[in-house]
Amino acid sequence: MNKKNKSPNSNAKLWGGRFKELTADIMNRIGESISFDKELYAQDIRGSLAHAKMLCKIGILTEKELLLIERGLTKIQSEIETGKFEFKQELEDIHMHIESRLTQLIGEAGKKLHTARSRNDQVSQDVRLYILDQIKIIETELILLLEHLLERAKSSLDILFPGYTHLQIAQPIRASHYFMAHFWAFLRDLELFQHVKSTTDLLVLGSGAMAGVNYNSDREFLRKELQLSSISENSMDAVSQRDHIIQYLFAISQCMAHASRVAEEFIIYSSTEFNYIGLPDRLTSGSSIMPQKKNPDVAELIRGKSAMVFGNLMSLLALVKGTALAYNRDFQEDKIPMFQASKHILLSLEGLREMIAGMEIRSSSIETNLKKGFSTATDLADWLVSVKKIPFREAHEIVGNLVSVCTKKNVDLFSISLEDRKKISYHLIDPNYLEAISLYNSADKKNVAGGTARKRQLEQFAQAEKKLKLFQSKILTSKKKNSNKKGKS
Repeated sequence: MNKKNKSPNSNAKLWGGRFKELTADIMNRIGESISFDKELYAQDIRGSLAHAKMLCKIGILTEKELLLIERGLTKIQSEIETGKFEFKQELEDIHMHIESRLTQLIGEAGKKLHTARSRNDQVSQDVRLYILDQIKIIETELILLLEHLLERAKSSLDILFPGYTHLQIAQPIRASHYFMAHFWAFLRDLELFQHVKSTTDLLVLGSGAMAGVNYNSDREFLRKELQLSSISENSMDAVSQRDHIIQYLFAISQCMAHASRVAEEFIIYSSTEFNYIGLPDRLTSGSSIMPQKKNPDVAELIRGKSAMVFGNLMSLLALVKGTALAYNRDFQEDKIPMFQASKHILLSLEGLREMIAGMEIRSSSIETNLKKGFSTATDLADWLVSVKKIPFREAHEIVGNLVSVCTKKNVDLFSISLEDRKKISYHLIDPNYLEAISLYNSADKKNVAGGTARKRQLEQFAQAEKKLKLFQSKILTSKKKNSNKKGKS
């Protein structure tokens, strides 16, 4: 509509042709999403560039108009990245901001860009591109964390560490075994993000508002231009589902659950009561009133951020559960939990990496507690079974009585007197008794695949290195592939 035909009461919105009243202030305030979805600017411009090329290919745009649009979008991206771009609440979202500014810059050609496209399929594509971009960053951070865990495990191969069940000392393990337990958990997270990437790697442009578009859009051209793997099968499904965000948030939530467990252990193990590890000063804080305090802030904040991430996932599940097909304005709110979770996981992975690299393992406290916790009681029972040929239930009772006497006399298995052992069972005065309860021997007796024995730890290191190199190779290949495609385009 040109200016002379425009009603003085007409709505100034890009979609306002059929409206005669100006939008209410509450509509502007409740409907705006630019305060958060401006984070999608790069993905929106990337999608618009591909869409413009496709429009030129099918004859909607001329070569000259395409060149104007490309130059205009490049300038807009530069303005946003240098802080020169003006964001206005009344323009609602990043899509309308970019289209409006493009029209200001190049005139009528800018108004043609939205041909054969709805904001519904546009935003769905933007979000998918955003998730793919973020997963690449998360993968890099996870690889770095895994490298630090493996390095710490190797350097801790001959250091003992307490293994727990029910937060009660159970058995001695090698510290390497502890770090490798967390390594495998985070490796599974990396695998999960790979799966999310494969299901998100989809072209949805061309779906329109929900039924497709009235133009001969070349979706295969768009797929190749955006370097995506496949094309959505159903236009309603493409614009109405948020499975890609839910899967992304679930992967982040699983990873954050693992991160929170590590953080919880570091909080406990660095306390005065445990004193198994010391965190570096640079990752801790003091108290404004108690000068002696050294608080594990990074670990506590990671634990706190995990709760926020779980809430992000639940809020999105609640958001979509009652929405009928296809698009609903509720979906505008899907990006807030996604952006928050993305920031939380990256901060948390970096924080974990720094703590793992900088921590000190305090072996003397560990050994004291391993002895105090009767951590080799099971080894003693097994020794009675294998060497003394005593039935396990009888051996269990003998060792249980021994622990009871130790507790009453405030001694451990290593310091209880020979006389006290003799009173419980003459088998316990064997000269090999101390060898049977040795902390290091206990660890090395667990010589089964996946066990804490030294030999099995070396096997784990080799397996971990192999899998890590495989992921590093995959990610490097993917980066080179994308770089080559960008170069050709």
